[in-house]
Amino acid sequence: MRISKQLAYVVLTSVVVLAGAAAIGADADKPLTKSTALAPKVSSKDHVAKITLSEITAIAAQKGFFKEEFDKVHGTFQLVNISSFGTTGVEASLLDRGDLDITSRMAYPALQHLANGLDAVLIWQSENAHPYRVTIPVLADSDIHSVGDLVGKKLGSSLIGCPYYASREAIKAQGHDLDTDFEKGDIRYVNISGAAGNSAFLAGRISALGVHPATSTAAPLYVQHQVRDIATALPDGAYVTGGGRTAYFAMRKWAVENPDLVKAFLLGYDRAMRWINSDNGAHWEEAAAIAARENREPKDVAMYDLRVNGTIAWTWGQVDYQNAVDSIKMFQKYAISIKDPFFTKHHLSDKEIEARVDKRFFAGGDYFVDTREHPEKHVAQAGVAVESAEALVSLK
Repeated sequence: MRISKQLAYVVLTSVVVLAGAAAIGADADKPLTKSTALAPKVSSKDHVAKITLSEITAIAAQKGFFKEEFDKVHGTFQLVNISSFGTTGVEASLLDRGDLDITSRMAYPALQHLANGLDAVLIWQSENAHPYRVTIPVLADSDIHSVGDLVGKKLGSSLIGCPYYASREAIKAQGHDLDTDFEKGDIRYVNISGAAGNSAFLAGRISALGVHPATSTAAPLYVQHQVRDIATALPDGAYVTGGGRTAYFAMRKWAVENPDLVKAFLLGYDRAMRWINSDNGAHWEEAAAIAARENREPKDVAMYDLRVNGTIAWTWGQVDYQNAVDSIKMFQKYAISIKDPFFTKHHLSDKEIEARVDKRFFAGGDYFVDTREHPEKHVAQAGVAVESAEALVSLK
């Protein structure tokens, strides 16, 4: 199955208009908490941040961290379950419509949104991604043991997702490449993702997947020991140091008008990260229970998603504005150099990239929050991260 050339140039912001976002959040009718913050004294119904529901935002909400921080600026929040729409890239449409204010993607798809014309800015960027953020698994009983063994066989992933890019970079580093309508290679590429990808993989229609292991779709394959890995994202590659970093972003106009809400979000996010990593892992069970309940997934999957080294549920911050800008520029240039089907057609200039990272929320800015693992004045007790389902089971 070859991919259609049209898919490479898909405009993510043209997602079909959907029904209003399902939202859960703080009770906006409760009395406002007095604060010395210079925030608009308006009804909290009007001073609200609509935030993507994820494991970490669910924890920040359920533990009261968000409410406490938003109360300080006379605001409130809602968590928007964008996964209920079932469409990759739908966050761009929701942002554009005003149904979502703060969301996250890895830098690769976030940059696609920006290059497609979404008038959004980055308000936060993570440290480098762990190589285990993207893996290439095969079935546990497969006779495939290396990337070389995939020659002449099929690998599946989503063309507009990180696993496609990171898998291709790892494969190219071993002297092979994917065979697509854009490039000739020796490993056939199938554009497929999610449950459909799992089904085709388990049925033997494709030999390997490019996946984020720490997602509700892929994690069960690992938790149930159905797969083993033949490769991860390339250590120190363009994906790990650029495209795979997590980015939180918001529409420019909203961020300009509501920097206090952005800072409240960052403070709540930071408190949630430090809570799950404190007290030598004493909070992991509660964190997993919250994440499982709010995201409607099995608890063992939520635990795996939170604790595996490649987690995308939470990530420590990278706080330097110039570092963030340089990592995005580097990744885009690398993507163009290897004839990435999207970025050869749509890309931003260096000045446009600089304007898409909001300095106010990085070190030295008026609304900066230090979300590094070990900030100078706030050292957290690091929890134990694990690399595999086997290691996770051994810790229970």
